[in-house]
Amino acid sequence: MSPHRRQFLQAACTVAAVGAAPWPLSAWGAQPGSLGLWAGDPRQHGHVDAAGAAARFFDPRGLCADTHGGVLVADAANAMVRRIAADGTVSSLAGVPELRRTVEGPAAKAGFVGPDALAVGADGSIYVADSYANTLRVLRDGVVSLLAGADQLPGYADGAGAQARFNHPVGIAVDPRSGDLLVADAYNHTIRRVGRDGLVSTVAGTPGINEHRDGPVRHALFNTPVGIAVQGDGSIYVSEYFNHDVRRISPHGEVSTVAGMPGKPGDVDGPGPQAQLRRPQQIAFDAAGVLYIADAGNLKLRALGTDGALRTVAGRTGGELAVPGPLPAALGAPYGVAPGPGGSIAVSSGQAVLLVRSA
Repeated sequence: MSPHRRQFLQAACTVAAVGAAPWPLSAWGAQPGSLGLWAGDPRQHGHVDAAGAAARFFDPRGLCADTHGGVLVADAANAMVRRIAADGTVSSLAGVPELRRTVEGPAAKAGFVGPDALAVGADGSIYVADSYANTLRVLRDGVVSLLAGADQLPGYADGAGAQARFNHPVGIAVDPRSGDLLVADAYNHTIRRVGRDGLVSTVAGTPGINEHRDGPVRHALFNTPVGIAVQGDGSIYVSEYFNHDVRRISPHGEVSTVAGMPGKPGDVDGPGPQAQLRRPQQIAFDAAGVLYIADAGNLKLRALGTDGALRTVAGRTGGELAVPGPLPAALGAPYGVAPGPGGSIAVSSGQAVLLVRSA
């Protein structure tokens, strides 16, 4: 996978940061604060475990907060799972650099094809959406094993473990009520559920139909869902790449659009249904219930507040390359997003992971 082989889809995974201070959202526009480099170099790829700017990633995508104040990174082209500690030190947790094939077994010898998203279970298990393999894997007790799907066999099928089929699963999140894994199955245009036993079922959407329809979950339609996040009450939020919006599946099975105008890309802040997004990718909640959105097509980090309004937090039009500095700064095209240390928001862009901090 060359550094230019960055596909248009991006994974999503979310875990609420424990004890993180909420971002102070005010009226409209960028908030006082800064964009800083946390780890890696936006313009230099590779595989180096080190601190801060000395570390190297190769197409870092999905991010996920862990339970120890760090952030996990789906290092896609390196085909690895990495971790950034709160002080910016990067380590490798699983995979062999650029192996890009499926290998089960001890973490240091395991192989991934192209991991896009990560999620952490209550027991510390790390779930991996190996999107280019069309499988879901789990790292538990130092060993990587298959959870569901068949290696590089795209398709659609509910069922147990290897009998199930996915078509580019790029967003995953753990349901805090059941411990099940929820999956944004992008090219099937569906939301799937995977039990801890590997049994796969379909929550919403119809495979092969890429449309937009709100209403009862059994009738709802989606178009390339890529990001997924779950609130404590079981509400599921989904970002849709080609519908340019964010949807909500209520615990009672009703689907609604909470941000963006379906099928109408744009760059507008305001009340959710009147606001506009452009090719949103990963989404993540912070501890205060604010939903952060990697608005890749607009080169911005957006936030959907608990008041239902969408605001720009960082980034600006024309800022194709990340340049740290006072907000709004230039963010580049954000892909992964997750709560970071000290109430910050971590964002992957280019070959680096950045931190957005409030003043």
